[in-house]
Amino acid sequence: MRAQPDHRRSRLSASREQELLDTALAMVREHGYDGVAIDDIAAATRASTATLYRRWDGKARMIISAIRASKPEADADIDTGSLRGDLLALAVGDRATGPMRLRDPATATTTGLARDALLDPELMQALRELMVEPQVRIMRRMLERHLAAGRVAADNLVLDLVDRLLFGPLLLEQLYAGDAPDLAERLVVGVVLPLLNPSEEAE
Repeated sequence: MRAQPDHRRSRLSASREQELLDTALAMVREHGYDGVAIDDIAAATRASTATLYRRWDGKARMIISAIRASKPEADADIDTGSLRGDLLALAVGDRATGPMRLRDPATATTTGLARDALLDPELMQALRELMVEPQVRIMRRMLERHLAAGRVAADNLVLDLVDRLLFGPLLLEQLYAGDAPDLAERLVVGVVLPLLNPSEEAE
């Protein structure tokens, strides 16, 4: 029987936590998500399974936390001064995270996790909470600023679909359709920007 999650505060030091995450991520990259159990990670790191459950509630959250820790995300909102610039920064710039990170060879593990998540509700929930929702919140705050500035109309029909218009095709590309390196930029310039504000400069 596996250890049950314990929500008491973890006493792991920052360096020890990073060591555990680095090892877990390396193991998943080598063996695949399904090929690594929480007991395997515990054995490799000489930690108890109870410690890992107490800190991360299980393998799904631990691995996704490891992916995030391998490429820290900035907390500041995106603000380049233009709607086009903000959308490009969200999709293809240094701030591109969440679903956009599937395009990053350095974190290709996420692609396998996204596939596994289709059959694993717990992993899907963790992926959504830890990688997708933070990026969507940044995007929504960015759009609210452009609404206030009058660059996007409040009654725009696709305003609540921007995350799907951007994230959806990129997920489909990585999981099923192959690789199109310029897809994110083409989606911004050719699809999302014209739908949000046809008068916005495309150059």
